[in-house]
Amino acid sequence: MLLSAGKRLGPYEIVTLIGAGGMGEVYKALDTRLGRIVALKVSKEQFSERFARETKAIAALNHPHICTLHDVGPTYIVMEYVEGHALKAPVALDELVRYADEIANALELAHSKGIIHRDIKPSNVFVTEHGIKVLDFGLAKQSGTSEAASEAPTRDFMTQAGIAMGTAAYMSPEQVRGQNADARTDLWSLGVMLYELATGAQPFFAPTQGMLFEAILSKEPTSPRRNNPAISMQLERIILTLLEKDRDKRYQNANELRKDLRKLQGSGGSSSSSFSDVSRKVRRIASIVAVAVLVVIVAGVFWWRRSAQAQPLSDRDVVVLADFTNTTGDPVFDTTLREALAIQLESYRGGQRPEHRSVGIPIRTRLHETKTAFSGHSVPAL
Repeated sequence: MLLSAGKRLGPYEIVTLIGAGGMGEVYKALDTRLGRIVALKVSKEQFSERFARETKAIAALNHPHICTLHDVGPTYIVMEYVEGHALKAPVALDELVRYADEIANALELAHSKGIIHRDIKPSNVFVTEHGIKVLDFGLAKQSGTSEAASEAPTRDFMTQAGIAMGTAAYMSPEQVRGQNADARTDLWSLGVMLYELATGAQPFFAPTQGMLFEAILSKEPTSPRRNNPAISMQLERIILTLLEKDRDKRYQNANELRKDLRKLQGSGGSSSSSFSDVSRKVRRIASIVAVAVLVVIVAGVFWWRRSAQAQPLSDRDVVVLADFTNTTGDPVFDTTLREALAIQLESYRGGQRPEHRSVGIPIRTRLHETKTAFSGHSVPAL
C-alpha cells in the first residue's frame, strides 16, 4: 500500500512518492531527528532477502560516486537523497568520458570489496552538480554468497512485467547464460550504456526478450562511429572492448578501463560534439542541399520558358492582322497601314528583322486579315 504524505516510518516522515517497482516503493522523506531530506526505500515484505543483501552491499561502500546508506529499519532502508537526473542521451562526448571514469571509479571500489552491482544502466546512474552517483545495489552480489542464491534474484528480476526488457538490454552474455557474474559483468553493462549515450541507439535491440538474448549472445553491434561520426576511434575502441562477448577479451577490471579513459581525456580525442550536434549539422547540410536543388529547378524553369519564347516561327504559325481604326480623317489611310504591314512581313520571309533578331519570319507565313475582330471590337485606335 502506498504511503501518503505525512505518514511516518520510525523517525522518517513521508514527503512524496519518487517511484515504485516490483520490490517496493521509494519515497522522498524527512529525517525529523536531523532535519535532512533522505530517500526511503520501502519493501513490500518484511525485510526481504533482496533488501538484506542491498543493505549489506551498500553499507560496505563509502565513495563520493556511490549513494550513501544512512539507516536500516524493519521494512525499509534510508539512503542519501540524490538531487539530479538519470543519465540519458544526448551527452557531449567529453562529458561522457568523464562520467564513464567516475562510474568506473565507483565500480573499482565496489569490486575491491567483492561487490558486483549487476544492474548498471542509465536509470541507476544520476548526474548531480557534484558528479555521478551510482544508485541501487539491489542486485549486488557479495563474495562468499552461494552462486545459486545470488543468481536467483537475477532470474526472478528478468521475469517481472514492465521491468525485464528495460534491464535485460544491459545484461552480459554470461548473465543471459545464467553463469557466474564478476567485475567484468558490470563493465559489459557500462559498455552498453556508453554505446547508447554516445550514439543514441542501443547496441542490441529486438522486439522480444528471446530475440534480444540471442542478439546479445551472437550478434556484433554496429560500429559506434557509424551511428555517430563524431566519436573518436579511441573512444570507439574502448566501447567495443567493453562489449567483447568473451569476457577474457574485455577490460579485466575497472582500473584498466580508467587508464584508457584518462589517456583519452588527456589527449582530448573523445571529441566534444554530441549526438544532437551531429544531427543538427546533418539537418543544416540537408537544408542547404534542398535550397540548392530548388534554385536549380527555378533556374531550369526560367531557362525553359526563355528558350520556348525564343523559338523561331514555323510555316504553320499564323499572324493575325486585325482591322485598324483610322482617326486621321484622311481616307487614304483606311487600308494603307494594314497593307504596308503585310508587305513588310512578306519582305522578311525566312529572314529576321534587324531590330528584333530573336524573331524569325518563316518563308511560308500565312497572313490573315480580320475584318471585324471579336464581334465588332477592333484593335485600339492608332
